[in-house]
Amino acid sequence: MPSMIALLITLFLSPATSDSTALVAEQAKLTVRYDKGAVTIVRVERQPMKSPARMPRWRGRFEARAVAAGKTLDFVRFDFPLMAAAEAPDDVTEDAAALGRKLREHVTATTIVKAPLPPGATQVVIYDSATKKTVSVDLPGSPTPAATGGDGSSRK
Repeated sequence: MPSMIALLITLFLSPATSDSTALVAEQAKLTVRYDKGAVTIVRVERQPMKSPARMPRWRGRFEARAVAAGKTLDFVRFDFPLMAAAEAPDDVTEDAAALGRKLREHVTATTIVKAPLPPGATQVVIYDSATKKTVSVDLPGSPTPAATGGDGSSRK
């Protein structure tokens, strides 16, 4: 039985080997807050990586997307603490599942997400797959959308 538990933990917590981001040399360190259904991006930092790398894509309700000219260049998935749907027997009964949903409705949580920044990324967008809502912020050091043309080139 312990070996079965270890196998299940490994399967659920390990990223899929084929599901990773593009090779990137920069990442965005995002501080993201969930407060009773509203997502806000509290802080964004651009960070160079020591060497270009691929980032694993985990399971999650939310996506942190690197965007340029309205097009998603790359993304990673994540969840907020206390927000992930239960994968354990705590939601076996209908009452337990209802209680879990009710508790998640009132969660306030903050987490740090590291998202890939391919060349040309100008914004980060957080997408909630449950509500289909998004929140976005311009990346520091990027031209603002008003200062760029549709092709991403700077206006003069």
